[in-house]
Amino acid sequence: MNSAQSRQQAPIAISNQPGLHYCINTAEQQASQYLNELLERHQHASGWTLILAPETASLKMLTELEALQQNRILLIHRKQIQDLAGTLKKAILAGTCSCIINFAELTDLQQSQELAVLAECCGCTVYCVATHTSWCH
Repeated sequence: MNSAQSRQQAPIAISNQPGLHYCINTAEQQASQYLNELLERHQHASGWTLILAPETASLKMLTELEALQQNRILLIHRKQIQDLAGTLKKAILAGTCSCIINFAELTDLQQSQELAVLAECCGCTVYCVATHTSWCH
């Protein structure tokens, strides 16, 4: 399937409400589809869109996007993140991100629950695009 066909796929059912949401994908291509859908949904939001640890295909897709406001997108590569939960917490508390899209695995259930409460209280929408997880909420 070429990139034009993948962009024409049906929208993915993902919440726009503040809080922590999991997007479970089965392939790198689906991760790019999630990213494309989320960026389109949040392109007119007033704050920044922060993308944490994107996969290679997602980075390639980002370079091909012309219609989106790329000047409102911040990107942090996986190798730049030492403490994922701490990075997410700082981004949520800063109050400047309307949307955070995280491709790194959150492995601690308690930290995930704390981040979910924090995101909801701060009005920030956080998406965790994961390849698998034994728990979701």
